[in-house]
Amino acid sequence: MTANKGIKEFGERAVAAIYKEYKQMQDLQVLGNTNYDLLSNDQKRRALRAVNLIKLKRTGTVKGRMCANGAPHRKFIPREEAKSPTVSLDGLMYTALTAAHEKRKVVSFDVPGAFLQADIPKDKFRLLKLEGKYVDIMCEVNPEYSKNVRIENGKKVLYLQILKALYGMIESALLWYELFVTVLQEQGFELNPYDKCIANKIINGSQCTISWYVDDNLITHKDQSVLDDIVKIIEDRFPGLTVTKGDEHT
Repeated sequence: MTANKGIKEFGERAVAAIYKEYKQMQDLQVLGNTNYDLLSNDQKRRALRAVNLIKLKRTGTVKGRMCANGAPHRKFIPREEAKSPTVSLDGLMYTALTAAHEKRKVVSFDVPGAFLQADIPKDKFRLLKLEGKYVDIMCEVNPEYSKNVRIENGKKVLYLQILKALYGMIESALLWYELFVTVLQEQGFELNPYDKCIANKIINGSQCTISWYVDDNLITHKDQSVLDDIVKIIEDRFPGLTVTKGDEHT
């Protein structure tokens, strides 16, 4: 549900959840300060509005989430700069069939907060616009932002620079893909020329294959210790992986 609705329903619990989400964004250096007086009208016009959400989890915990409404950028960003590859169904099935035929071991894992691992390129200046009560919450998280709060159309506004691939931005998936591919290539993996979300490497005389759909990954090799080593290398770069081993994966 929207954060406005969540605050009406859950009160201070929802406000605390939004605060926690903003604090995480601050800790991960997802957003940075700007100087309002140096922003052009065009930059402010192209700023993405923050979308704040509240979710009541099964445990009864109220969780906050912030993303960007990236739709307006479809006018300005070419499709080729925003379209990210995903593994084909045929490629994924072939990976699984090969693993079964060759009796390979299989590990699946997902990367939490994957997009937020990717930096916005220095030549791309992106702004996030917060309004109303959410400006106050963000300024509680980082009081330094207060000096750039202004009133526009009767509302408090705050413009922050987006430093990481925030969820909702149309180019975030591609930025994450490029980062993940770079990490794999640094480890000697080569992309399949027919499916850009499958990569292979010969390790100890046998093929190791990894296929992925955004942040969900499937990796196979005959030797479990090889898989464990690869997963450790990836986790060293992207901490907090959710890893599944064995014969059943969902």
